[in-house]
Amino acid sequence: MKFNQMKIYITLFLAVISISFLYAQGNGGGKYSIKNLEINTPQADFGAAFYGENRIVFASPRKGFRVVRDVWEENGERFLDLYEGVINEGGDVTEKMKLKGEVNSRYHEAEVIFSKDGKTVYFTRNNYYNKRLGVSSKETTNLAMFKAVINDKDEWINIIPMPFNNVEYSVGHPALSEDEKTLYFTSDMPGSLGDTDIFKVEVNQSGFGNPVNLGPKINSTAKDWFPFVDGDVLYFSSDRWGGKGGTDVYATRLEGFAPEPVNLNAPINGSGDDYAFIINSETRKGYFSSNRADGKGGDDIYSFIEEEPIEFKCLQVVKGEVRDRNTESLLPGAEVILSDKDGEIIETIIVKEDATFSFEINCETEYKLVGKKAGFTPQSKTFTTSNEADIELQMKILLGKGDINFIVDADGNQTQDQKEDVKPEGLPDVLPDEIVKLRAGTYAVNIDPIYFDFNSSYLTKRAKDELEKVVKLMNQYPKMIIESASHTDSQGPDGINLWLSDKRAKRTVDYIIGRGIDSSRITGKGYGAIQLINQCVKGVQCTDVQHEKNRRSEFVIIRM
Repeated sequence: MKFNQMKIYITLFLAVISISFLYAQGNGGGKYSIKNLEINTPQADFGAAFYGENRIVFASPRKGFRVVRDVWEENGERFLDLYEGVINEGGDVTEKMKLKGEVNSRYHEAEVIFSKDGKTVYFTRNNYYNKRLGVSSKETTNLAMFKAVINDKDEWINIIPMPFNNVEYSVGHPALSEDEKTLYFTSDMPGSLGDTDIFKVEVNQSGFGNPVNLGPKINSTAKDWFPFVDGDVLYFSSDRWGGKGGTDVYATRLEGFAPEPVNLNAPINGSGDDYAFIINSETRKGYFSSNRADGKGGDDIYSFIEEEPIEFKCLQVVKGEVRDRNTESLLPGAEVILSDKDGEIIETIIVKEDATFSFEINCETEYKLVGKKAGFTPQSKTFTTSNEADIELQMKILLGKGDINFIVDADGNQTQDQKEDVKPEGLPDVLPDEIVKLRAGTYAVNIDPIYFDFNSSYLTKRAKDELEKVVKLMNQYPKMIIESASHTDSQGPDGINLWLSDKRAKRTVDYIIGRGIDSSRITGKGYGAIQLINQCVKGVQCTDVQHEKNRRSEFVIIRM
């Protein structure tokens, strides 16, 4: 790998390790157009940072009269200073000038990040402070990170070192979260997983918290560095195995599901070193640095436009087996159908001798799973996936002949869903938030379940609070007619269960009528234990918590 000038300095003087994890790549890495900037020199220019609305700050070789003390012995080239330039409409940078104030020392400066108000800046420098150069026990000078205040004259003043700087390891490449309460940076401090890792630290009123490693979801055994945060997306560079060559730019999410880092598509990444990626969250324009062969110098700054965004794929797997409900024997030859929320079939499997099925599915998506076999009653289950990537959902399809059948999920929950999905008269195609689909052909008022104590029809305060939501909705829709459907668990004689559920239904109906709803708009019916929503049928051992889920009332919409 080719390193030169400040690039060697930025590598924290560590050798490249080529062994790493294989991370996801492919078509999700976005689409970009790029352009080499006019300000690039024959030496190294890199590390752009946004400064206000129309300026950037970047590292470039020192200008002026050449003296021995400002030449870096590693390659005989000038030390780097921080410069600023004005961004024109085409994304190019003009009016290059050195930054004012105390920031540029006799050594290297590079890699900065500004607060949104432009009054605070974090930047990277050789460990040089108060005119003293920090030297480690190995006689090397590492990187350090500093904070400065920018005054009304655009001068950097009150420069202070970060409290977690140390002469024995490097700290640099700052980045700020959207709310500016978290500072990200690169270091090879103790606890690193690879050559360099990305860390974060809390920014608070009293200063800074303790550095936290972002962990193996982001950091590898190679070199991970140059972080930049755009909303909930973290961009960074890495020379891990599996890239397009040299150092590549990757992206991952900081919130919600955490996918494996996505390698950005060409022309951002190529066979050389590509790093220091930044992007404007509104215009989707930005800059990155590269030492690609067609550049003007050792490292150049390129502008880019994001034409298609990165696609983070959050995937899960749903799998299971099909069995006879009564005998528990496998049912090879059964058909298992995966559909979307609108009933469009995504994939169909005819299970083999082991009667197992497996489907790859997306996160945060609603699906319907249907099991069929000749001579058995078809069964289905609607479920919605979480936002956690790379997890496995277990579903067991139990088919029976002419009796109540269920699909059982990983938690042991069973549902039945055999009716045709016909909406009640007057119900709109797009459901309001107050109405929810319980199962095919059954739509109800969207409230928290109203549970009853064992052998009781007493309405608790929590139950009454939920019934107030029913009253409010019926007042909102004066033509709505509903049924209070009450259910029991499977414990006790069937006759008692029917009597108890009917009593619960009437108790809820009486409460709603008492709140001013006309009695012609609400009826009540007790179903006993014939519509259980989990596996707790008679003869199955269940906890009281599991039985309680069946002791419920549902407010089913008959007509709008």
